Amino acid sequence: MKAGAQAVRRGRAVRSAKRVRASKPAPASADAGPVVLGPALTIAEVAQRARALAAMLECGTAQADAHSLESIDTAGLQLLLATAAAARQRGLTLTLHGAPPLLVGAADALGLGADLMAAVELPA
Repeated sequence: MKAGAQAVRRGRAVRSAKRVRASKPAPASADAGPVVLGPALTIAEVAQRARALAAMLECGTAQADAHSLESIDTAGLQLLLATAAAARQRGLTLTLHGAPPLLVGAADALGLGADLMAAVELPA
């Protein structure tokens, strides 16, 4: 595998170039519901999503909406694993609602599948 960012889009690996599609996640508050991850969780979106996920944990919740997730890369998976670890330190379990199969597929492709499954809850 060549060096460089890898992204997974709709279940297959593709080289990640510039991501121009960035959507803003919903603000986190106790009554705002889950943080919306948006269609992409790649290096281009990680800083913004990290702030939203940290605010979510500050509110005492650990719920994220992954229904619209279509693209994720290593940075996105690392963010989810780090958020799950931070949630556990607070006595919470990160729940990813509507996580598409590509999330688990991307984690498996990077050797992180078992870590992801142990760290988060993926309701049916």
